[in-house]
Amino acid sequence: MPFPAPHDRRGRFFQPLRISLVAALLALSVGGCATISRDILYSPNSRVETVAWTGTPPQAITVTTTDTLDLPGYYWPGTPGDEDIILFFHGRNWNAERSANAAQHLAGAGNAVLVASYRGFGDNPGSPSEAGLLRDAAAFIARARALAGPNARVWLVGHSLGAAVALHSAARDQHVSGVIAMSAFVRIAAAAPKVTRAFIPDRWNNLDALKALDIPVVFVQGELDRLVPPGSADALFAAYQGPSSLVVGAASRHNPDMSLLSPWLNRTIDALRGQPADLPTPPAGWVLKGRRP
Repeated sequence: MPFPAPHDRRGRFFQPLRISLVAALLALSVGGCATISRDILYSPNSRVETVAWTGTPPQAITVTTTDTLDLPGYYWPGTPGDEDIILFFHGRNWNAERSANAAQHLAGAGNAVLVASYRGFGDNPGSPSEAGLLRDAAAFIARARALAGPNARVWLVGHSLGAAVALHSAARDQHVSGVIAMSAFVRIAAAAPKVTRAFIPDRWNNLDALKALDIPVVFVQGELDRLVPPGSADALFAAYQGPSSLVVGAASRHNPDMSLLSPWLNRTIDALRGQPADLPTPPAGWVLKGRRP
């Protein structure tokens, strides 16, 4: 099943951000506030959602951040002896349940799967910020290693804002095995109206994160994505000098069909352990547009 679209069937993920930022800018001229609210930027989803599991339900877990926030997650164990674990990061306006609904298609293929959540999202404590989300991600990376064992290979998979969380967390950690960045923007400000960009409180500059990486990175982009600027994945792929691939879906929008992509993502992770990696053929409707080396 595809990612559920929070606003309409085309998955216009950042449209409310654009509208809210314009409204906030108008308020700035009256109130004099210098920074747009992070509540507008992240629009954390607090709705209670019920997930219909397609296979074995996950285990509910809790991680504790370095600033003592308890955050929930979902975990599917892998095959005994398999040291690969996928850590999934969701985007703006989602929560742990919606994220697990998408990530459940990655489970059952041998690799363990752990779904992260963020401060301020759902009924989680705290308020979201770039520094805070990276602190949350570090706590989940630590838990992923503890779950997968001393020789754990941690693979970060992120969607949209979650792709930025994955790339920046990998740059900070320096010991993850690879990143799969789906529907990634170059900078979060690029998704906002130009007149508001100077007021956005957090940068999320993925070009900066890539400069600190030398691990396999796979960029996955729908050609019909209207929410991140056109050519975002091409720009990220061109900028990254490490081992990387660019895979595009001709009919895919911002929210890719995880039931279609997940088997390929698992095979890709298996392939990335090789030197050099022999990437599997993408699923129907997707093509390998670029590869380095």
